[in-house]
Amino acid sequence: MTRTIRVRRPAFRSWALAAVVWLALSPSIASGQKPDPAQKQDELTIRNATERILTYEIAPAVPGGLRLKKTIAPGDIQRFRGDKDQDVFFRSAGKELSYRLNAGKPYAFRYNENRSVDLYQASHGRTDAVDLAPFVPTPMPVVDRMLALAGVGRQSVVYDLGCGDGRIVIAAAQKFGARGVGIELDPELVRTARNKAVIAGVEKRVEFRMEDATKTDLGPATVVTLYLLPESNELLRDRLERQLKAGSMVVSHNYTIPGWETKQVKSETVKTEDGQTHDIFVYRR
Repeated sequence: MTRTIRVRRPAFRSWALAAVVWLALSPSIASGQKPDPAQKQDELTIRNATERILTYEIAPAVPGGLRLKKTIAPGDIQRFRGDKDQDVFFRSAGKELSYRLNAGKPYAFRYNENRSVDLYQASHGRTDAVDLAPFVPTPMPVVDRMLALAGVGRQSVVYDLGCGDGRIVIAAAQKFGARGVGIELDPELVRTARNKAVIAGVEKRVEFRMEDATKTDLGPATVVTLYLLPESNELLRDRLERQLKAGSMVVSHNYTIPGWETKQVKSETVKTEDGQTHDIFVYRR
């Protein structure tokens, strides 16, 4: 059965190597970032974010569409032009999986929580930036608790790396009186965050930048918030260590920062109304 693939965050508790590459940058709000010259608006792309060479088949999403067999190496990205959806078929854990992929979107093979290969919609589309995680909004009770545990107040400067729709930065300004900066690569999400900041009346206390979080200057931050993947946290660790001032707080939703065990000062589990549990890890630089 062919399923339409939905944006989702893998429930990683083990690490995967490499990260997905993003496609679909809007140069009109690039904020100093150069658009990928190879990116086309009608491209569907597939990235291999595993350490394995993978084989799959792709076909136009029409009855009797001819399957084309493809092999993709670790870290590679393959591009499919056109404005039509595609069906993808591959074997994982002894069974064939199939997904319907939307034209013009980026996708990535990743490991799931069982270390089996699965296919996920990527957040963005940049060949010059690392895809740190798909966009999955943090529930507001978790947002509020993350900020409270970090001791956010009026003197705080909160940086959210991979800020999505801006909810953490906006909440920091609206509920805690802080200043905030959201770092995001998806132009649609940047526009959404800016609009939400205006609606919340905090547009003068926050800003949203379309930047690569692995290149952002974190020097002004007193608090950094994360909802990424374990390997993404590990990738950012050196930057956090080098750029944050002593005493700065780092708060991560659901995933620890590998190698920072001695810097962890708090942890808490929050249960939301849907019955899901969310772990919060607090570190002091």
